[in-house]
Amino acid sequence: MNGMDGNEKNGKNAGIISISRTYHDLSQLVSQDMLVYPGDPQPQFEPFATMEKDKINVTRIVMGSHTGTHVDAPKHFFADGDGIDKEPLDKFIGEAIIADLSDMPRGKGISDADLDNYYRVIKRNDILLLYTGTNDKWQKARSSKSNNFTYLEVSAAEWIMDHGIKCVGIDTLSVEKYGFKEGLTHKKLLSNNIGIIENLNSNMRGFVGKRMFLVCLPLMLKAIDGSPARAILFDIAS
Repeated sequence: MNGMDGNEKNGKNAGIISISRTYHDLSQLVSQDMLVYPGDPQPQFEPFATMEKDKINVTRIVMGSHTGTHVDAPKHFFADGDGIDKEPLDKFIGEAIIADLSDMPRGKGISDADLDNYYRVIKRNDILLLYTGTNDKWQKARSSKSNNFTYLEVSAAEWIMDHGIKCVGIDTLSVEKYGFKEGLTHKKLLSNNIGIIENLNSNMRGFVGKRMFLVCLPLMLKAIDGSPARAILFDIAS
């Protein structure tokens, strides 16, 4: 399988990479009892048509736009920002570096100094995936408070912007510190056209330090602030 991002299609950084057929799912399983951001709606699955009555099964799904693994749109923090249907997909498709931040205490912010360890391996238009191990800890202790998670400080968002990274993903409920309603990290990233993927699962831990290829596709939902997404990581063939 061959892959190229939008810039490569336009002739910039021209080159084709070979992608293995082996893939790894980084998406959270959406269920009615899943962990959600505090205050967000819990998913609901309701029978709409049933085999017994209608000879088919159809389910009505009710959930928030930021449920499970999801992509943020500029409209999430800007009243006049684009909705998720306007986000270019090539922002969420491309080569990815998986950074290991799992040694940090849970709840501590990731700073620019923490990301400096990766400046030699990062290339412009890369996707940066941050493995914090938060999901591993939540799975082992489901009663843990979901507001205690690792996040990105504004200095880290500036580092991402300065290094030409086109998208950042994290295995926590948000890139923003819990309760920080000003949303400075979100605003810094979104206003600089940097994609945000939140609540990836813990499968990243097997690929820390590696260069991989990510495909993360949000749903085509008209003019709203975000969307659940399926995030798939591919090996890059040597």
